[in-house]
Amino acid sequence: MTHPAPVHLQTRELFRLDERTILISGGAGAVATSVGESILESGGDAVFIDMVPAPKPETWKSIQAIAAANGTRASYYQLDVQDASNVDPVFDKIRPTLRFPLRGLVACAGISGESDACDYPVDAFRKILDVNITGTFLITQAVAKEMHRAKVTGSIVIVASMSGWNSNKGINTSAYNASKSALHQLARSLAAEWGHPQNTFLGSTPSELNPNPSNEPRAIYPPIRVNTLSPGHIDTPISEAARVRGLTSEWSKQNMLGRISQAAEFRAPVLFLLSDGSSYMTGADLRVDGGHCAW
Repeated sequence: MTHPAPVHLQTRELFRLDERTILISGGAGAVATSVGESILESGGDAVFIDMVPAPKPETWKSIQAIAAANGTRASYYQLDVQDASNVDPVFDKIRPTLRFPLRGLVACAGISGESDACDYPVDAFRKILDVNITGTFLITQAVAKEMHRAKVTGSIVIVASMSGWNSNKGINTSAYNASKSALHQLARSLAAEWGHPQNTFLGSTPSELNPNPSNEPRAIYPPIRVNTLSPGHIDTPISEAARVRGLTSEWSKQNMLGRISQAAEFRAPVLFLLSDGSSYMTGADLRVDGGHCAW
């Protein structure tokens, strides 16, 4: 089933999110907060999830004020994205509260860790992969199921990194870099699977991990677009240790604009990817890195 192009929309409607709910994982972080506010300002309701019990009171007060001013709604739920057993129960809580179908995801949840490769503790390496890859997959899977349930089109934005394209100069973060590169491929794979039913052959091959494959025709759903956003270095509270070490000034020299980015600079790229303005874009990466990888 193909979906018609939104050619009837006026230009001012291309980046609106009216009558849609967007879920934001890692929702207590600086980028997620900034992006969430722009979603609320663009007509969408926003559901923030994060592993902390609640966002900072001053942050949440600002979010609620923006929602009230724009006739939108914001809600917050505690969820650790790598806790597979808790994903469905949290979504069972979210579902009955929604005014509009869940039609978007901004997957921001992720962690990093710096260590020389020969000294990297295996548990730390696995945790980074589990949060950044498996956790992202679990929340993306849950959102896609909700879109299928509601039989609506949707757009998923997975926050990867320019570190999925290059090896960061002067800082040893092999696990993080590998996980962000994996997110690029995860997005391409999901975009292919959820874009059109003809993209997948009938049935699947039996294996140890797939002992009883179904040969029945797959259900047909409206398309879900899946793209990645790859930011460059971002100035956030988490960057404080890097600033103390002088790393942020070095990073500023490594891109074409001579500075690192601010969290608010990712509002427009995310709105573009979520909205009908990017209706013919899927399986792609939008790199917003100040020219870092082009130099």
